[in-house]
Amino acid sequence: MLHKKSRFSALSDEELMLHICNGEVSAFDEIYYRYCKQLMGYFIRMLNFDKTLAEDALQDLFLKIAEDPEKFDASRSFKTWIFSIASNSCKNFYRHQKVVTESNSELTYLRDKAHDDEFLKAAGRIDATEFHKILNEALDELPPEKKEAFILKYQEDKSIADIAFIQNCPEGSVKSRLHYTLKILEEKLKIFNPVN
Repeated sequence: MLHKKSRFSALSDEELMLHICNGEVSAFDEIYYRYCKQLMGYFIRMLNFDKTLAEDALQDLFLKIAEDPEKFDASRSFKTWIFSIASNSCKNFYRHQKVVTESNSELTYLRDKAHDDEFLKAAGRIDATEFHKILNEALDELPPEKKEAFILKYQEDKSIADIAFIQNCPEGSVKSRLHYTLKILEEKLKIFNPVN
């Protein structure tokens, strides 16, 4: 951008801001000319050498000044003020990046967790099917009275006394049958026990 000398060239930054507040476009052009290269370099360094981000940040900064020049406190140094705006822009950028990164991480975690949950449910269904198949095969290999005692106790939820009555035997015999059956099943179904 070619800079023409104007009546504003000799004014201080703070004086230029007074003229900008009065709507003088040439005063704004002078401020832009004085600071655009320096701020562009600052933004490029601060925004990881991303020229597009730096250009956007520079444009946003000067847009803020053009839209609301009255925010400048004439008792302060303009250079300090404009760099504080630039610094805040960078902080906002990094804050936004952190939120985006955390949100993406959270979404990835939730998506992966949902995928893991679906996998575990599917695996659970497969395991449950396989477990019941092996359980039924193991029960079929047992003597009928032991198989019946197990089914009555663990699938029909009957008490020892009820099983003894149904099987027409002493309660001690029912306990012995169940103990024997559980030992056999524990061995046959040990692949479903994650501790082993």
